Amino acid sequence: MSEETRQVLEMLANGKVTVQEAEQLLRAVEMPGQADEKKAEPRYFRILVNKPARDGRKAENVNIRVPMTVVRGGLRLGALVPGMLGKKKIQLDNGTELDLSKVTYTDLEAMIKDIGELTVDVDGDAQVRIRCE
Repeated sequence: MSEETRQVLEMLANGKVTVQEAEQLLRAVEMPGQADEKKAEPRYFRILVNKPARDGRKAENVNIRVPMTVVRGGLRLGALVPGMLGKKKIQLDNGTELDLSKVTYTDLEAMIKDIGELTVDVDGDAQVRIRCE
C-alpha cells in the first residue's frame, strides 16, 4: 500500500473526509501508476520534415504517418534479406559507427518502443521530427 493510499484511509477513519471523497482521492492517487503500466502500443510512426524558406525558395513541410504494421513488415523483410542495405555502417555525430548488419529485429522493436519523440537538425536549417503515436 502506498503512503498516499494510507493517508486517505486514515482521513476516512478519522472522519475528515466522506466515503465518496475518499473514493475520489483513491482514484486520483492510483491513476499515475496505472497510466505508466498500461502504456498503449503505438499505432503509427510519424515523420515531420520542416525546411524553412531560403534563397528565394518556399518553405517545405512534409508530414508522413505510416501504420506500425507497415513499419514492422519492413523490419521483418530487412531481417530476412540482410544484403538489401547498400551502406551497412552509418557514421554517427558522436564519432561512433552503427553497424546495421548487426542490428536484429528485436533491437529494432525495442527502439520503436523507446523512441518517444526524436528531433534531428539536418543541414543546419531543416528539422526532422520522428515519433510514435
